[in-house]
Amino acid sequence: MAYTERFSEVHKLLISENSPTLAAGVYDSPWVSLANYHRAAVVLHVIDMGAGATLDLAVRQATDTAGTSAKAFTTAKAITQLTQAGGDVDSDVCIEVQTEEMDVTNGFDCLGLRLTVAVAAVVVSWHVFGIVPRYAPVGVTDWTEVVT
Repeated sequence: MAYTERFSEVHKLLISENSPTLAAGVYDSPWVSLANYHRAAVVLHVIDMGAGATLDLAVRQATDTAGTSAKAFTTAKAITQLTQAGGDVDSDVCIEVQTEEMDVTNGFDCLGLRLTVAVAAVVVSWHVFGIVPRYAPVGVTDWTEVVT
């Protein structure tokens, strides 16, 4: 079967962060709107973890890109805690979100991430993709280059 759609036509890179070392603490990503998408995928890559480090990641929802009325999803959208002691360095995790899982009745259509680092520092990267655009195809102007 031949496919004609390109990855870059149906997946919009909404957030791409390559963190410097994150010390123990709580970190929030920028908020992004999913108003033009039916789904999203959050991809986290753990690059390094200090001795005894733990890492939690949860996806939250809000009514706008300023994070107004931020709250958790009814069905938790969070990873199982990653630990240095458990050998979770170099782990890759993905959280999938369908926009109907958001509180759309009350105007929640924005998504943000909360990373919680404990004990020792971690180095991670994370990316959020808008998937299944409501008005296909998505623009490719945010990509530095698209090679087909």
